[in-house]
Amino acid sequence: MRVIQAFKESFKRRGRSIKIYESSVTEKDNAIFFLIREGYDKKLVIVYQSGSNEEVYKGFIVEEKGRLDNVLNYKICPCNGRNAAELRRRFPFTKPRVMGLTPAMGMGDRIGLSTPGHIRAARKFGIFPVLAQQSIREMKRTLRSPEDVINDVSWAVFQEGYRDGFAADADHLKTEEDVKACFEAGFTMYTIDPSDYVDDEADKYDLKELRRRFDNLPWRELACSGKDILKMYLGKEFKIESEDGRHVLRLAFSEEDLLRAAVKYSAAIAHTLRLKRLLDDLFKDKQYDLEVSVDETDTPTSLLEHLFISLEFKRLNVRIQGLALRFVGIFEKAIDYIGDLKEFEKTFQQHVLIARRLGSYKLSIHSGSDKFSIYPILGRYAKDIIHLKTSGTSYLESLRIIARHDPQLFREIVRYSIKHFEEDKKTYHLSTDLSAIPLIDNVPDKNLEETYLNDKFGRQMLHVTYGSVLTAKTKDGEWLFRDRIRKVLIDNEEEFYQTISKHIERHIKSIVQT
Repeated sequence: MRVIQAFKESFKRRGRSIKIYESSVTEKDNAIFFLIREGYDKKLVIVYQSGSNEEVYKGFIVEEKGRLDNVLNYKICPCNGRNAAELRRRFPFTKPRVMGLTPAMGMGDRIGLSTPGHIRAARKFGIFPVLAQQSIREMKRTLRSPEDVINDVSWAVFQEGYRDGFAADADHLKTEEDVKACFEAGFTMYTIDPSDYVDDEADKYDLKELRRRFDNLPWRELACSGKDILKMYLGKEFKIESEDGRHVLRLAFSEEDLLRAAVKYSAAIAHTLRLKRLLDDLFKDKQYDLEVSVDETDTPTSLLEHLFISLEFKRLNVRIQGLALRFVGIFEKAIDYIGDLKEFEKTFQQHVLIARRLGSYKLSIHSGSDKFSIYPILGRYAKDIIHLKTSGTSYLESLRIIARHDPQLFREIVRYSIKHFEEDKKTYHLSTDLSAIPLIDNVPDKNLEETYLNDKFGRQMLHVTYGSVLTAKTKDGEWLFRDRIRKVLIDNEEEFYQTISKHIERHIKSIVQT
C-alpha cells in the first residue's frame, strides 16, 4: 500500500527504524490505522488527508504528529489503556463478546505478549478463542489488573487483524469485589469459584453429622426447605438417555446420597446465586457468559453430585453456559493426565450424557493444558460442548525462547524458581521432585529446553513459580526478570509467535480432528 510505504520511507530518512504490522492495516473514517513497533514500544499510527476533520480522531491520546507530504498527515498514539478503550469503541472486533454454548478454548497469557500466537492457532482450526483468560489469582501474582489483561488482548487482536470474535474469561472469581472489577474492565465471561463454600469433608461425615449440617444449610437463599429437597429427590428414578437411545443412565438418590450431595454443594450453589444476582444487576438487560467451577475438590464429582448440581441450578433458574467438574484421575499443572484412561473415558462419557440431557451447558476442563492423552476422548464424546482452559503452558513455551536466545537469563530464572518453589507450590497439587531435576550448572546450553521444559518435573517447577519470577525486583526497585524476558521475546517476535501457535495447535488438533 502506497501510504504504508511512504510512512516507512519517511521514518527511514530520519534514521528511525520501525516495524509495521501489515496485518493490522485498517481503513476507517477516511483514514488508515495500523500498528508499528519502534524499539520495544508498540504504537498506533493514524494517517489521514490534510484538511480532514481531525475531530473524528480526537478520542485518541497523541504523542507525535507530522506530515508525510502535502496531502497526508499522521498521528502516533501510545498503546496505553486510554487508547485501548478508544480502539474498542472504534473497532468492535477488538472488543470481547458473549459466546454462549459455542465450544471454545481458553488461552491465558501471563506475560501479555502471547496472544498473536493464540490467534494464529485459533485461525488455523477455526475454534472460538477465549483470548483474555485470567484468574484473579494469576492477576495478583503477576501484578496485572483486569484492565491490563483486556487491553493487551485488544491490541493483539488489532495487530493480527483478527475479526472472528473472542471472549474474555474472568476466571475463578470468589468475591463481589472481584466480580465488579472484572465487569468494569469489560470481561464477558464470569467463572464463579465457590470452592470456599464446598464442604469437602462431606464424604466422611456419619449420618448424624450429615443431618445436623443439612439442617443448617442456607435454605432461605436456596428458596426452599430441607423437607422440600427430600421430597424433590427421594423415591424417584432419574432416567437420562442419549438422543439415539443407545446409552441410558438410571440414577436414584438414597437419603444418605442426597444428604452428602446437599451438604457438600448447597452452600456453594447459594454463593453462586449471590454472585449471579450481582452480575444480573451489573449487566442489566445485557448478556454475559456464566460458568461454575467445582473442580477444586479432593474427590471426583460423582454422577449423582453432577445430577444434583445441574437440577438445583435449573430449579433456581440459574442458567449456566459452563460447568467445571472434578473428573477422575489427576490434573496436575503443566503435564499430561495421570490416571486410568479407560476409567476416565467411561465416567466422562456419562458426565457428557448428563450435561447434554439436563443442560444445555458446556463441560469445562480446567488445568487443561498439556493433557494430550485425554484430548481424543474429549473430542470423541464432546467436541461440540467442550471448553478447554489453558494458561501456564504459554508461559512455559515463552521460556523456550529465553533458553534458545539468552541461556544466561534462563539459568537465572531456573535458580530463582527453585529457590521459591516450596512457597509457590502451596496452592497446587503437584508431584514434582526437585531432587530429580539436574543442577543447572551441570546442564549445557543446548540441553536447557530438554531438561527444564520437556521433562515433567522441570516444567512443573517453572510453571508454579511464574508469579515470583515476573514480579521479582532488585534492591533499586527495578524488575529483575520481567523487562529482560519481554525484550528477548520481542527481539525474536516471529519465532515466539510460531512457538506459541504450534503448541496450542497440538491441543486443538487432538480434539477437533478426532
